[in-house]
Amino acid sequence: MKKSQIREKYFDYVIENEGPPPSLKSFLKASDLKKKKFKQKYKDLNEVESDIWKSALRDTMKSLEESMEFARYSSKDKGLAFVYSWFECMDLNKDFFKNCKFLKMGPLCSQKHLKNFKKCVYKFIKRLIKNGKSKNEFKDRGIPGKNMEKLFWSLFCMNVSSWKDCGSKKARKKAEDWMDAMVEKSMIFFFESLAPNLFDTLFDMLKHKRSK
Repeated sequence: MKKSQIREKYFDYVIENEGPPPSLKSFLKASDLKKKKFKQKYKDLNEVESDIWKSALRDTMKSLEESMEFARYSSKDKGLAFVYSWFECMDLNKDFFKNCKFLKMGPLCSQKHLKNFKKCVYKFIKRLIKNGKSKNEFKDRGIPGKNMEKLFWSLFCMNVSSWKDCGSKKARKKAEDWMDAMVEKSMIFFFESLAPNLFDTLFDMLKHKRSK
């Protein structure tokens, strides 16, 4: 049996039962799987769910990278497109994500099982910031790259937590509008902290004038 088949069975189980399996034994019984075959591919159910998150993220990134329009975006717009695309993925699969184990356990930032998912997000934003600086879209403010990656991850996790809770607080359309605005404001805050501002432009102009 392939890993993808086990992921599909876990995905379907969470949707059908509106929650994760209480134990490996119950999942194997419901999915008609043998423990030996399962253990050949995965150590436990946490690994399966982690793989689903990572696969969804990689599919999201692949879809963006194959887009001609995305290739023409500025670094800031690529970052916004990435985040919006991820939440679109969560919306399309909300019956899984709303009921999956990791979001039921608490804030995304504290989920050690999502280590590989986090690495993919870090890798994306690290590459994005590097490209933005090389094209003078972002200003090198002397802030260690890891700190900016950590800030992006914190904002990303904050938005995921908001997404998980907003449906129970507001009517659907209002919740969607609120969530869109939340994502936009938090991401603009992040990218504006990197973008050259008026004082940077003035300083560069004065520096250039003095170099004559």
